[in-house]
Amino acid sequence: MLRITKVDTPSEQKLILEGRLTEPWIRNLTSHWKETRHAHPERKFVVDLRGIMRIDRAGEGALALMKTEGAGFLAGGIRMKYLVKHLETEARQNHSKVRRSGHYRSTDEGGQ
Repeated sequence: MLRITKVDTPSEQKLILEGRLTEPWIRNLTSHWKETRHAHPERKFVVDLRGIMRIDRAGEGALALMKTEGAGFLAGGIRMKYLVKHLETEARQNHSKVRRSGHYRSTDEGGQ
């Protein structure tokens, strides 16, 4: 089970995640992400992962998408800190590749 708590302040939106970041709860997380992010795109967006006990590839994929769209993360534990560092490194590399090629793609395209 995945518990999602939304916290909004004038400058920040936060999703606090607790439990298992695995299928079948990824769709629920993605829905919360889109709803929250589109409500106030000008605000800083943070995902608190300190309550996550388990994560699978689908969960990692959801976090990668959030990172590419500008999310920041709060992590605890060695595995989660490593995952967040890896996502940040990957996002920087992808951003550099996109800037060099001059090609951008929308994350709102079908299938994403």
